[in-house]
Amino acid sequence: MEWNERLALVRKAAGLTQEQLGELVGVTRQAVSKWESAQTVPDMLMITRVCQALHVSTDYVLLGKEPEEEPAAENAVPELPPPCPCCGRETSGGVCPACGYLLPSAPVGGQPYAVVGSFSAPLTQPYLISQISRYCGLTEEEVQACAAGYSPCYPDNQLLLCRGKSAHAAQWIASHLESSILPRIVEDCGEEAEVLRAKGSAVDIPKGKNSPGIGFWGVVGAVIVALLILSFL
Repeated sequence: MEWNERLALVRKAAGLTQEQLGELVGVTRQAVSKWESAQTVPDMLMITRVCQALHVSTDYVLLGKEPEEEPAAENAVPELPPPCPCCGRETSGGVCPACGYLLPSAPVGGQPYAVVGSFSAPLTQPYLISQISRYCGLTEEEVQACAAGYSPCYPDNQLLLCRGKSAHAAQWIASHLESSILPRIVEDCGEEAEVLRAKGSAVDIPKGKNSPGIGFWGVVGAVIVALLILSFL
């Protein structure tokens, strides 16, 4: 993997667009695009600024390796792997064993986001409690406590499901929640929970594994339409 490919990989892992990275380091989106396609090479000062913005070492971007670590002290306690950036549970390996999130290979920075949900079904439904517990890192008791004070009769009665997530983590969480949870992603600038609940959507939610497709009858209808068009040709 070349340096420009590692730069693109780290930027995407941080949940940043080329334009957002350019704003952080004071260049245009086109400049970042030219770096990632190896059309131009930034100077060392700019590379340092980019690595600081992405919270990654210059050794990794330029050489593909992290700086050598100091020898571990005798009887030192081994460092535990970081918690999952989505559900916050303990991790091992490259995938969270609790929620299934693919852990990033480099530290993630950038604007934090929160996931807010409203519900088209009673929040006491077991499958809703299970979904929120798995992907948002809440215990079932915590979800049930939230449910006790929730009433879907009031449109502004939103629930803060999680906060302080990277854009990619927030998108992953929201895309895996059931459609009846109606999640949205808002910018998390450290406000109180009630302020976050009132915010509008800031990031699009990609279609998750639970998003409906066109279905069997949709396929049949498409085939019939295609046959009718061919019959008139």
